[in-house]
Amino acid sequence: MPQLLEVIVFRPARWTRLVPLALAAVLAVGAGSQLPATVQASAPPDRKAVAEQNDELIQLLRVNTPTQSDRKRLTSLDLDQAESAGPTYTDIVAYGKSDLRLLRLAGFTWSVLEDDLEGADREREKADAEYAKAVRNKAVLATLPSGRTAYRQLADFTSNLASLAQQYPTTAKLITLKEKSLEGRAVQGLEISHDVATSSGKPVFLMMGLHHAREWPSGELTIEFAYDLLKNDGSDTRITNILEKSKVIIVPVVNPDGFNLSRTLGYEMKRKNCRITNGQIPTAGQCAQSSNQSRGVDPNRNYSGFWGGPGASTSLTSETYRGASAFSEPETRNIQALVSAHQVTTLITNHTYSNLVLREPGYAAAANTPDETMYKALGDQLAAQNGYTSQKAYQLYDTTGTTEDWSYYATGGLGFTFEHGASSFHPAFSNVVNYYNGSGSTAGKGNREAYLIAAESTINPARHSVVTGTGPAGAVLRLKKSFTTKTWNGTQLPDVLETTMTVPAGGTYTWHTNPSTRPITIQNGGGTESWTLTCERPSGQVLETRSITVARGGSVTANLTACSAAF
Repeated sequence: MPQLLEVIVFRPARWTRLVPLALAAVLAVGAGSQLPATVQASAPPDRKAVAEQNDELIQLLRVNTPTQSDRKRLTSLDLDQAESAGPTYTDIVAYGKSDLRLLRLAGFTWSVLEDDLEGADREREKADAEYAKAVRNKAVLATLPSGRTAYRQLADFTSNLASLAQQYPTTAKLITLKEKSLEGRAVQGLEISHDVATSSGKPVFLMMGLHHAREWPSGELTIEFAYDLLKNDGSDTRITNILEKSKVIIVPVVNPDGFNLSRTLGYEMKRKNCRITNGQIPTAGQCAQSSNQSRGVDPNRNYSGFWGGPGASTSLTSETYRGASAFSEPETRNIQALVSAHQVTTLITNHTYSNLVLREPGYAAAANTPDETMYKALGDQLAAQNGYTSQKAYQLYDTTGTTEDWSYYATGGLGFTFEHGASSFHPAFSNVVNYYNGSGSTAGKGNREAYLIAAESTINPARHSVVTGTGPAGAVLRLKKSFTTKTWNGTQLPDVLETTMTVPAGGTYTWHTNPSTRPITIQNGGGTESWTLTCERPSGQVLETRSITVARGGSVTANLTACSAAF
């Protein structure tokens, strides 16, 4: 199948101000039939020209930033950075002449990647219709696991998740995360594993999409991996092995409010959530109002790890606004609770765009992680399969308060950000097929292969820890650790990791866990830390407590004899 060109697709709500003009033009044409034959109806105004005249033309720019100082200076302008940067450039979305003037006054130069994002949107819609028609006519094959030929709406994600759970009841379990969104929406996902309802002590691979609302492919790729696993379990030996030895959790839409606004074209460029005023729940329809389009919290700057540091803004209207405090938003608290309740040994959060596989650390002044050798090796292996560049996150630009800033340093689970695509937040849908399966030199691999490798790394005991032992069948085992997470300004926030499993019928258990000592403790030169292991009756009565110290790649035996005697 020939690869369609990627195009940028945006339709901000500010364009609705052009609707009266377009309507007036239509009425003028209709009224023309009543005029004398010598009077000709005037042509409708050129949309792009009107937008430019009204200072509403939206463009994608590649700004020259050859030095680290230039990149920091650009970040300080609070412009809309497009998650794409190289050693000498940073891409931004420019909204009208005021942004161009700001760049010029700051001494920056740039080239134009797309001079009219609204026009590019129309090209994407046309390409999507042509692709869907070609699939219907069997001119091309729909190669995504679901057979999908167009971007999903929020309701599609919800119904697809429910359908998969119903179709595969022993391997797929529908989950609802702890909190509803600000606009009252449930955030849902799937747990996928053999005997999924059984508490098994398997290591967990977590896949997420749509932290950022406008990055539509991130949700598509996440849910397509779920389809792939479930459809091919039993026929694909790699997938069968993954589901036998691990649990895969997928959350396609972390930020449902923002995504719904973007996907329904109320404001297609929406990146953040719907927090209009700090500490307040938005009223119905408030998020979609044109005056509030630039408001909201960036969920990927709101996690507690180094919260409030470089690459996160204090301005409510900035696209990287960090929020009033760490974990101030339900979207990030949901992921915190999800990770804290599972032994997530590998994590991928999907984004667009820039064809990157990013690992910690997120800011340039940070030292290498204690796991840099292994971390880099896995990142390089993933990037070799999807054709992206493997690098440290700060090599894109400084960020703090991101998912992995918290998850890696708090749990030791290896977390990555995948930035999909070369030049678009949501390109023509046919490109999603290419992103998933790969094409050209990466044919048959692509992100599908990268995801499978990440899942196989999840079950590799050399990359996490293992606790084994004996205990009474049916007893509830609980691993817990309480600690504090330090934000950028030194505030210590209380945090807890707490997971459970049930001792199998044979009385022998194997629990795949993250190491007991957190990476941030190792990096700061601290001593070892321990898990607290309790053995309990199902009622919650604690019968035995043990301290468990185990390193990455290590294993420890904890035979719970006192619990067995008292159970």
